[in-house]
Amino acid sequence: MTGGTAETAAVAAGLDPRVASVLRALEARSDRERAEMEALRAAGALRGRAAEFMLDVGPDSGLFLNTLVRSARARTVLEVGGSVGYSTLWLAEAVRATGGRVYSIEPVDGKRAEQRANLRAAGLEDVVELTACEAPDLVPALPAPLDLVLLDHWKELYVRDFEACWPAVAPGGLVVADNILTPKKNAVVIAGYRRHLAGLSDARSQVVAVGAGLEVTVKCEDQLIDERSTPTAPSVSPVTPATPRDGGPPR
Repeated sequence: MTGGTAETAAVAAGLDPRVASVLRALEARSDRERAEMEALRAAGALRGRAAEFMLDVGPDSGLFLNTLVRSARARTVLEVGGSVGYSTLWLAEAVRATGGRVYSIEPVDGKRAEQRANLRAAGLEDVVELTACEAPDLVPALPAPLDLVLLDHWKELYVRDFEACWPAVAPGGLVVADNILTPKKNAVVIAGYRRHLAGLSDARSQVVAVGAGLEVTVKCEDQLIDERSTPTAPSVSPVTPATPRDGGPPR
């Protein structure tokens, strides 16, 4: 990810200049953090200091999420893992257009304070509610149904928080999980998450090679499918061809 890439994504999306400006600033910060993160990851010390870094989805995934919200006309969006607000900005810009609201979970106080400041700078604070609650506690209190959920936090919690959200997801609603393809250190736990999805009868899921890889899962309620009658061909009354006046064979 580079600042230029973020600028291109924001400008290409036709974003409000205030939103695009904050996205560019955050992407520049992400670029600066990357080298330090890679050194810590190589030493196996990243997790202990993760609260110091953005760990953002990047511009390609941000634009993709914005597009999903708009195309689905999503009005109730839950973000699990808001960090300093990079993905929150992309989601919030879209729900402002749909007349909806983003509920963003970020348990780290310092990050949540930065998230609020970034939303305020972008002019999007009024369409986002920030909280430190965990998903199992928050979801029962949210206005149902959920139209879109973003999972972008500790991968070991993906299954738990998917299960907390899934009953509240609307038919046709989406759960999107980040970091499906990278980093490779998460491969085992991500494989477990994907096996969990494969066992659901009311879900269809697809990995999209955008950013670090997104798993997009749509809710397909079986009972709605079963209730639909099998389409049948319309009945057509037989028509006897008229006999030509000249007595010749009908055409």
